Amino acid sequence: MFGLGQVNFGSKTKTLRQETGSTWGAGSMSVTSGPASGLAAGTMVATAMGWRPVEAIARGDLVLTFDRGMQPVKNLTKSLAWVEPDGCPASQWPLLVPANAIGNAQSMLLLPDQLVMLESDSAEILYGDPFTLISASDLAGFRDIQRICPEGPVESVMLHFEHDEVVFAQNGALVFCAGNTVIRLDDLFKEKDPVTEQGGYVSLDADEALFLLECLEDEDCEDGDYYANPRNAADPYAAFG
Repeated sequence: MFGLGQVNFGSKTKTLRQETGSTWGAGSMSVTSGPASGLAAGTMVATAMGWRPVEAIARGDLVLTFDRGMQPVKNLTKSLAWVEPDGCPASQWPLLVPANAIGNAQSMLLLPDQLVMLESDSAEILYGDPFTLISASDLAGFRDIQRICPEGPVESVMLHFEHDEVVFAQNGALVFCAGNTVIRLDDLFKEKDPVTEQGGYVSLDADEALFLLECLEDEDCEDGDYYANPRNAADPYAAFG
């Protein structure tokens, strides 16, 4: 019933900027998904059974991915991003994303180390690829995206697939899910085939992200539309027969 064409992201791979370790700011020879990454509980994810909250997804459930269509969840990691608001540093506050800011049809909460994918003409000019991964923390101030102090514990849910995948969240936003719980630095520096290993996503560091977002704001002004992303409010299921 479902089918999806492959998307070539190019062969140049940039290293993911996250080095969160098991605690905030911890770095080591391996990069692990820290407490400030993953999807906040309540985020709706596109699955074979329609839109479902990420915390309701179980191992083996089919999730709609950007490159490979429906893929089974191999594992999940659930944790509390923080326990008490007073103990959460401002740099790790979640980000409140207004509807349509990054393709999301409804407002959503993003954890700061979660990677999101944006599509733009500017990225294609700059990097030869219209799709780029940006850390959610770099989106603060862009299209009214703001950090907010958590009022209580926020559950983080990380979906793990056989390969790195990008999934649809909150009716149109694109978010990155690592294929493995632990990502080794040696693997990040390798040139990988974007179709078979999904390692070809272009991931921007903070300076590159800032420059690209400034370009996107210029695009918004030129188009006369504050949220000019053509993917906004798109129904990901519409691409399937």
